[in-house]
Amino acid sequence: MIPLLLLLACSRPFLDAGPCQERFTGPGIAECEVPGWEDRAYDLVLPPDYDGETPVPLVLALHGGGGNKQAAERTTCSEGEVEDESCLHKHAQDNGYAVLFPNGTGFGLLPELRTWNAGGGDDEWRCASGKACERGIDDVGYIQDLLDDVEGRAAIDTSRIYATGLSNGGAMSHRLACELSDRITAIAAVGGANQFTTTGTCAPERPVPVLHVHGTADPCWSYEQGSPDCPVGGGDLPHVGVDRTMDEWAALLGCDGGTVEEALPDTAQDGTTTVRITWTGCEAPLEHLRVEGGGHAWPDGYAYLKEKTIGPVPRDWGNELIWDFLGAQEL
Repeated sequence: MIPLLLLLACSRPFLDAGPCQERFTGPGIAECEVPGWEDRAYDLVLPPDYDGETPVPLVLALHGGGGNKQAAERTTCSEGEVEDESCLHKHAQDNGYAVLFPNGTGFGLLPELRTWNAGGGDDEWRCASGKACERGIDDVGYIQDLLDDVEGRAAIDTSRIYATGLSNGGAMSHRLACELSDRITAIAAVGGANQFTTTGTCAPERPVPVLHVHGTADPCWSYEQGSPDCPVGGGDLPHVGVDRTMDEWAALLGCDGGTVEEALPDTAQDGTTTVRITWTGCEAPLEHLRVEGGGHAWPDGYAYLKEKTIGPVPRDWGNELIWDFLGAQEL
């Protein structure tokens, strides 16, 4: 597999993470190991007003296929600079929530090029993504152990734990909503639809609020069902399309009132525009931000490869809309 986020995995700088603590009593950034999971450390960013006692919301930020936790830290920054105020972790620090950047599984000669087992994988559907999926890595189990470890070290509001991610990380967010709904409050998936349902059954224990973000000009996870047309490798098997994923969630959430569409302001004039589609009559919020002309990138995020490879990066909005959706949800 030629990793989509190769440049992210090999670039610097990264967050300056300090040593892990048995119990965090104040703000900061630290790298910790997950017990029982070799070589799958995570970075935890706690907000400046964290006091070790008052529980804070937590966003789980999952890297794309071929990336890692450091790559995820840069993906959400407009210029890829982790000190920039545009980054997800900077937004978190300004708004009083924590961010968790975990590692998927690496293999072979390039172990820092990691993937998540987001599901799929048979004679008809792509395995998302790579060897983590092909080898059946128990990433749902990993996330459970990861959350156990974080909750044991820091004061986390367990009614407000969210998952987000790009591409393979977005698809993994969908899988967590299907299989870990007792712990994941809501998800915001970017550029990665629910591949898990192509070979597995999505049966959440509770209605999970879902936001899905996707560009209509995404060559790496095409908006319509199809095979990728960018350096991700893996043959000709397709990714699931966005319409199927949204229809499935609408059925699972009992949405029976139709949809409402709203055009968001075109402030950047970057060749992309965004339409917010909201399903009504649902047991939990369901929204889709359809980025007309948008590529395989985090909104107002890092253009980690050239536009001819991943398509345009939308600049009209960014982490604030993702947090607006997630932060409004509670178990």
